Amino acid sequence: MGRVIADFKLFKADGAIQRSVSLPVTDSPGLLMSSRDEITRHTIEEARRMFPNAISFRFNTTIQQVDLNRQCVTTLTAGSKDTSKVSYDLLVGADGARSAVRSALQQIMPGTHIQRCRHSQVYCSGPVTGCIEGGVTKHASFEAHPLLKDGSILWDVRASGYNQVLLVLPQPQAESIRVGQAASFLALLDKSAPKLPGFVRTSVKDLVRSKPEFYPMPSWTHLSQLHGPKTVLLGDAAHTMSPVLGQGLNSSLEDVAVFAQCLEQHQGSIHAALPAYNRARLPAIQALMTLNEAAAASDLGLQAQDYGVLRRLWVLGHKLLLALHIISHSLLNKLAPKVCSGPHVMAMIMGAMPYTAMMNCLYQDGLMLAGVIATVGILCLYVFQ
Repeated sequence: MGRVIADFKLFKADGAIQRSVSLPVTDSPGLLMSSRDEITRHTIEEARRMFPNAISFRFNTTIQQVDLNRQCVTTLTAGSKDTSKVSYDLLVGADGARSAVRSALQQIMPGTHIQRCRHSQVYCSGPVTGCIEGGVTKHASFEAHPLLKDGSILWDVRASGYNQVLLVLPQPQAESIRVGQAASFLALLDKSAPKLPGFVRTSVKDLVRSKPEFYPMPSWTHLSQLHGPKTVLLGDAAHTMSPVLGQGLNSSLEDVAVFAQCLEQHQGSIHAALPAYNRARLPAIQALMTLNEAAAASDLGLQAQDYGVLRRLWVLGHKLLLALHIISHSLLNKLAPKVCSGPHVMAMIMGAMPYTAMMNCLYQDGLMLAGVIATVGILCLYVFQ
């Protein structure tokens, strides 16, 4: 019927599979697998083909300063000491999790709510290497192996057959590794992640012994507005998230498509298109960020370190709603596969269900459970009176 091109496996600390998903490809695939590098290369090539004299590209260039009042950006190219000033009619802030454009917007728009949620965990990534052990799939896959204590090993196998490991650890443990005191972690590794392939385990040990630099996990962002004066935020600048749902790049492409539609609908008027984009896209982004926090807390143990009690309860509530949805719909799918197709998470990941619709499903499941509990409680009171 088709060839499997993507696997996702989430393990428990004892090696048992907590969640596993395989995506088949048919003659009319509903999912396109592509790397960021491939998408970037094709986008640049297509832009140069369609607009040969209208678009210029600058590589290895960072933003040094954003002046939103004068509509000017100061940039610096690697290897050069001289900065350049670039004027703009529209500034597209798609400059990643540590967005300079978002920071500039926050300074001139103090009433705009931009919440950054910092993590206590840090991460480091190993080099990209070939899969050298038999039985490893040659298609794209992703596995998450939790350690016995806080932390996880993320293993990413690319469609080319190359793979990479990523360590997510608490800061004290990462600091010990960075200064060469890795004995406790290596002992922990020998007892953890029993389903991690042997050559990947060796790669993790080599990475740890190299005293790698660890970096802060990108802060999750919650925004109440996606635009400012002739400025729009797209991608990670608008919604930094964990990799657990695999929606970072997907949602960024959706941002671009929605903004392009808004520009077209308003005949290129930036003044009209910006608020229209905010109205059209903000509810979906807010739903996605809620799902991201629930899934990351459930699957990877990631939770922001600067949350208050109410916010932690809010995340816990959505974590429980997500677990309820997955368990109940999986059970219904086994009992009546023709009636229930199973959890809607994969439909959302594959783009077949909007983020807002997924959130509505979670809330409906919660209301149904509350209704069942209330009904059972009333019946018990009636019976035992």
